[in-house]
Amino acid sequence: MNDPRHTARNLIEQQAVSLDRLWVWYWAEGGNAPTFEFDAFLHEALLLHPFDLKILTWALEDLDASAR
Repeated sequence: MNDPRHTARNLIEQQAVSLDRLWVWYWAEGGNAPTFEFDAFLHEALLLHPFDLKILTWALEDLDASAR
């Protein structure tokens, strides 16, 4: 299984989504890290609860579904 943080970083780098927009999707799925911690988490500079990886996966799936 791919690490969703890599996918998220690629989308942000390609300007397919902004950090703020992705964070809103993450927060809506139940994530509770503030934006700056979420950014550090995406860049693997901060460890959050392992369940946050699942929440990020859900956020990316919902983001993809909304783009269709």
